[in-house]
Amino acid sequence: MTHNRENESMLKAKHLLALVLAAFILAGFIPGQFASGESSVDEGVPVITSVGKSNVKINGVKSKGRLVRYTVPEQLLADPDFSSLMIEAEKYIGYPYVYGGSKPETSFDCSGFVCWVFNQSGVCRLKRVGAKALYSLCTDIPREEARPGDLVFFEKTRGANVKGVTHVGIYVGNNMMIHAGDPIGFADLKSENWAKKIYGFGRLPGK
Repeated sequence: MTHNRENESMLKAKHLLALVLAAFILAGFIPGQFASGESSVDEGVPVITSVGKSNVKINGVKSKGRLVRYTVPEQLLADPDFSSLMIEAEKYIGYPYVYGGSKPETSFDCSGFVCWVFNQSGVCRLKRVGAKALYSLCTDIPREEARPGDLVFFEKTRGANVKGVTHVGIYVGNNMMIHAGDPIGFADLKSENWAKKIYGFGRLPGK
């Protein structure tokens, strides 16, 4: 009986060792995203986020403010035009505001950023114009009908004495925009800094 029990114990030990070895072998064939403990993500959906980019210096100029941390929801990026806009816009998150700037080498001001993003994404062809001219190109949209990819315009961002449209950003849904602040990045339209200065929403031709 003792001999039989010893054989059974040895057999169980061998089975356990075999299971452990099998687990190690299988682990070598698991795709990297699962082996690392990450969840499966549709690689066709980009993640547009402000995290990890700040204090970019362009020609010696650095941004003065801080980034607002925000991630665009994946479901909004299912729209191909909006996704293209955000993929282009994300490249410049953290860049400083530079008055008159209209390309990455110089950084951007508000309208320069909007024109560059729409042109480079292929969503809409625009001449390099200012915020007022962009507003004149748009169809007015009620705020409750604004959708990601529309433009949001502001007044009184250069002081109360400057009349009309003085700033523009790209609406990204959820009462958020991406714009050339200082730094370029996301901003909450419900915040005290922006809520009282909203002039209106607009949609460019073909959008």
